Amino acid sequence: MSTFSGLIPELPGIAIDCFDDQCRSGASLFFLSHCHTDHMRGLSDPAPLTGSLYMSPVSSVLIRHRFPLIADAVRELTLLEVVTQRVVPCDGSEPYELYVRTLPADHCPGSVMFYFETELVRVLYTGDFRPTPETRSAMALIRPQIVYLDSTFLSQRCAHFPTREASTEKIVQLCREWLQASPRNVVSLWLPAAYGSEDLFRQLHQGLHERIHVSDSQRRSYAHFAMLHEALTDDAGARIHACSGTVQQGNRLACREAAEAHRTDDPSVRTIRPSALRWRGLQPGDTFWSRSNNLHHVCYSTHASYNELGDVIRLLQPEARCIRFNVIEDAADEVEKERLVAAILEATAPSKATERSSPPMKVDPEEREVGELLLERIVYNKRKHWYRDDSDSDRSGEDEYTDKLPKRTPAGD
Repeated sequence: MSTFSGLIPELPGIAIDCFDDQCRSGASLFFLSHCHTDHMRGLSDPAPLTGSLYMSPVSSVLIRHRFPLIADAVRELTLLEVVTQRVVPCDGSEPYELYVRTLPADHCPGSVMFYFETELVRVLYTGDFRPTPETRSAMALIRPQIVYLDSTFLSQRCAHFPTREASTEKIVQLCREWLQASPRNVVSLWLPAAYGSEDLFRQLHQGLHERIHVSDSQRRSYAHFAMLHEALTDDAGARIHACSGTVQQGNRLACREAAEAHRTDDPSVRTIRPSALRWRGLQPGDTFWSRSNNLHHVCYSTHASYNELGDVIRLLQPEARCIRFNVIEDAADEVEKERLVAAILEATAPSKATERSSPPMKVDPEEREVGELLLERIVYNKRKHWYRDDSDSDRSGEDEYTDKLPKRTPAGD
């Protein structure tokens, strides 16, 4: 569950994945990484947004239908496309040019990361993500100094998860063998969250040629995902069910009880529980599924594991020395995540011999390049943000660099 406030101090005038009163009053430009409820807080407010709202083409379809009052504000960004916007902060800070690029997040259909760049700072906001080879290739193109990280599983207890492809293959296998065993057998999917299983539905339909029964409320939410039109159904006679959502149905399907009350041969229900939290401590090579009677648990995650997060942080070195957390459970969780990130950064600390300048985001060969500032020493003491100071005694002749993240002052100060 995202705990990100929506605002980035170094980028005044923009808001990401939060649209409450604070963000609306403080921003004139908005961004949405994906269409899950914890990232859409405030979008249902009937008041119009005070600026454009950028998102992926897939997300734009859902948002325009679900929130018609803000449809005119929606703008689409295709993957890796670079757009330039002049941001005029609402607090009177100095206007500035903002360059934005989207990267694949591979969390759910339409999910993206945002890479922001100005003359002073470069910021990567990951939203929710699960890295794939495509994700890593895209990340190799950028050099952020600040990273807002999906820290959902930034814990050594969540060091390893199987790939989503491997997890999906196992779930398909469990469904296939049960459905083929008897025409009376059905499968109930006990979902880990209200949203996030869209790709699993699509893969089950493609692999088994069976449609998945969902409730009316679920169907309304998924109705605007074209890729799910053939995968989902309101027919309670379907053999695969996700209609109970995050509630375990047990040995009987509530959706069938009224229609089949006269029958004495109740269907045999195999329940499959895809989830990640249950699998703390899983190691590479371990079995990632288990069975208790006719309840089958399968490790399935749409968020990055601890090892994957470490790989991403290392990939973004030596520039990304400031890591901020999008998900924090409590103060103790924050302290532990700071400790883990500090260890990763310490192991990847750049040396004078290996430091490299950062290639800027190029909008046009004829235009001035941006992002040349090397922000080597980061100090940021606000809660929920990790800071690192790589100061040393030899600092003569370095006045052209700043020791702190650049802060814009209100006009007239």
